[in-house]
Amino acid sequence: MPIKLLVFIALASLLLGARLSWAEQKQAVTPVTVQVNWHHQYQFAGFYAAIAQGYYRDVGLDVTIKGWHPELNVVDEVVSGRATFGTAYSSAVADYINGAPISAVMASFQFSPMVLLSKEPITDLSQLSGKTLSHYNNLQILTLINRAETYLSEAVVTVPPSGNLDDFLTGRIALYGAYETNEPYQLQEKNIAYYLLKPADFGVNTMEDIVIVSQSFAAKKPDLVEAFRQATIAGWRYAIDNQAEIVNYIMRNYPVVKSEQALMFEAQATTKYVRAGRTPIGAIDHSRVLATAAQSRDIGLISHELFDQFKPKEFVFKRTGLGSLTEQERAFLVQNPVIRIGNDINWPPFEYINHKGQYSGMVAEYFKLFEQRLGVRFEPVKYKKWSEVIQGIQEGQVDILSAATPTPERQSYLNFTDSFLSFPMVLAGNPDTLLINNYQELEGQTVAVVQDYWPHEYLRNNHPNVNLYLVDSVLEGLQAVITGKALVFSDSLAVINYISREHGITDIQIVGQSDQRFSLAMGIPKDNPILLSIMQKALDDITLAETNQIYSQWVNLGVVTRLDSRQLQQIAIYALLVLLLLIAWIVFYRMQKQQLKTYVSQVNELTYASYIDPKTYKTLWASNSYIQLTGYCSAELAELSILDLMRDEMSDDELAMIVNKVMQGDSWTGEIEGKSKQGESYWVDLTLSPQRNLFGKVEKVLATRVNITDKKRLEAQSTEDELTGLYNRRYLLQLFDSEVSRLKRLNHSLCFALFDLDYFKLINDTYGHEQGDQVLQQVASIAQEHFSRANDYVFRFGGEEFLIMTSNLTREEFSLQLERFREAVFAQQIANDAVELKYLTLSIGAGFWASESISAFKDVYRDLDDALYQAKNLGRNKLVMVSKDI
Repeated sequence: MPIKLLVFIALASLLLGARLSWAEQKQAVTPVTVQVNWHHQYQFAGFYAAIAQGYYRDVGLDVTIKGWHPELNVVDEVVSGRATFGTAYSSAVADYINGAPISAVMASFQFSPMVLLSKEPITDLSQLSGKTLSHYNNLQILTLINRAETYLSEAVVTVPPSGNLDDFLTGRIALYGAYETNEPYQLQEKNIAYYLLKPADFGVNTMEDIVIVSQSFAAKKPDLVEAFRQATIAGWRYAIDNQAEIVNYIMRNYPVVKSEQALMFEAQATTKYVRAGRTPIGAIDHSRVLATAAQSRDIGLISHELFDQFKPKEFVFKRTGLGSLTEQERAFLVQNPVIRIGNDINWPPFEYINHKGQYSGMVAEYFKLFEQRLGVRFEPVKYKKWSEVIQGIQEGQVDILSAATPTPERQSYLNFTDSFLSFPMVLAGNPDTLLINNYQELEGQTVAVVQDYWPHEYLRNNHPNVNLYLVDSVLEGLQAVITGKALVFSDSLAVINYISREHGITDIQIVGQSDQRFSLAMGIPKDNPILLSIMQKALDDITLAETNQIYSQWVNLGVVTRLDSRQLQQIAIYALLVLLLLIAWIVFYRMQKQQLKTYVSQVNELTYASYIDPKTYKTLWASNSYIQLTGYCSAELAELSILDLMRDEMSDDELAMIVNKVMQGDSWTGEIEGKSKQGESYWVDLTLSPQRNLFGKVEKVLATRVNITDKKRLEAQSTEDELTGLYNRRYLLQLFDSEVSRLKRLNHSLCFALFDLDYFKLINDTYGHEQGDQVLQQVASIAQEHFSRANDYVFRFGGEEFLIMTSNLTREEFSLQLERFREAVFAQQIANDAVELKYLTLSIGAGFWASESISAFKDVYRDLDDALYQAKNLGRNKLVMVSKDI
């Protein structure tokens, strides 16, 4: 064959092979679309950066970002399949609860930049009366309007949004829904004055720009959804660190409706919403999802029944099952056919090495299932004490802790899977040991614990006055109680019962229970995230039937045997003796039970105790002392929620946090101001303790209280001015440093105003000191009306001198608010006939500071005092701002 022909064939083969290879790669790339909820801008920078940097391409995705128009509904686009993913407002939580088949993939913004633009400052919700408002059914705005309803003299008029800022500029809309990162700069470019009404200032805030996907798509392609999420998170990281580059990319590749300078402003303003403190980019906190659902319930977007059934964990996408193992994870299993586990050799029924030298117990049964699913062998420890196992995991000699409680100390060097076994921590003592109600009663006593077990760490860190007797095994701990070396032994209920039964220990009883539980999970060193992901997926793949089989095998143990006639005769004799002893024991038990009942009743009365339904928050039972404290009878309390008995309304976020903590089995303690039926205030130190049934489910909550009303009154006397009810100078000096530190962290400004009543002495001289006191009270009330936000503080410094401290206002906003306050006092026409104007006036010295510029209050006060002196020299009834921002 001629050489030229051979060369031609070879070249043709190479070209054909290259073309086929290119075609195969092209087919491997999956096209997906993202529907955004606004015009193309930096708000969606994570998507743009992931495209520009090839992050999507690297995981086999060809992503197209679809343009937005005002009539478009993002949830509908995703559910219908017209878009694969979408960025939705937080109201998507309500859409899901109402039946929309969607899942949340990630949250672009950890808290919402949603604000209302206004042409006048809004410092009180009553100012919303009769105003026109436009927004895209935003949950933040809906919640704010709902909270304002009780203060409105006229309903807010909601106008369908057009997405055109001209609606606000022309006055068609008085309150325009906007992102703080976007529209404000456009107004600044046009040199148009505006004010921001921030829902967060009134306790309303949620995550925003939640990336959603349809449940059907996520079920079919969980790997793709996870790859998209990870690539988008990587895109956000790059966008935050390379803002100018991504702004330039957006300007060149998408139809942007604003200037490059506006995009740069948006980029700089967006960072704090995407990367908030230690929260990972894209993270979705289940408790915040629950709080969002509570807001949706309160404004009528979802019913109370649907809210009670809602489980935030089910709304959030989570790739589960072994079918979702990544290529990297599968490669890890191939490269590591034997994985070393750090187990306890003597902790039945959880795990132990049996007499045949085999790894056995409930945890061992789980690992047998893991071996079947993963195709690897788990090699257990057979000769090491638990303290040596802990040392081994820290030194890299062990790959996994098989079953350990995620304690704070362990979490410093381990990551944990979800819990897969949970039993209460109890105290075992001799039969003559009295009931121990809480672990505080153990102070000064000796408690046996297995070294480096969870009770060891818990007691060491939380009850340092307890004397710890360290042992190497549960059996040794029980023997320490029997021999008198320790008063009690602390461990899991399941373990103590099992060991006692196996070794025939009869003179041990349970004498107390902690609110802590042995919630066992697998612990993996933090430098091995791949193994953590593998084990979590393996755990997620375990079925309910398999779990029930393990529990029935090890927790509900039965004994089957044959009995001959001789054994039956022996049993009959023993049974007769037992019956006689049982009768005597019943008499004794009833006496003890009555004494215990009397004791518990006394404790309940001393602690103003009640039981609460965790679903409705209503009172199931109340002690007589609590009934007397509230002024309600037991029937009335049964119809009232615990929230109804509070003086101040609790925020949705705070309530969700408390409910989440208690329902997970943890206690919560905090100070609460209550109101009696007669309207009188009282203060209690409230502790909510979950009460679990036999299956570990929280079925009611025990509320105990310490009456701290007198303490609070003393605190109020030390921080409040007795005449006006305002804070006093002492409280300002206590508060000043912490408030400045807080505002430095938030990068907020700080505003101060020092004012006094002009010619106040003449009012005292002319009308008497009693009238003068009434004037001081009246002015204090007006000041509180004008400065009523959560971060506004009004102090009486002494005599007729007052001070205002607030934050997060511009110099112009603060100045305007002070002028309104000054005019409001004059408008009251408080008589002072001895002066030319015939009415009381104010002189004010004020200033605006960047928080990082403040070092001490004396420096601020000096400037304020100088400004106040200037106001008086200018003829009084004046506001003088410090000459320059400091």
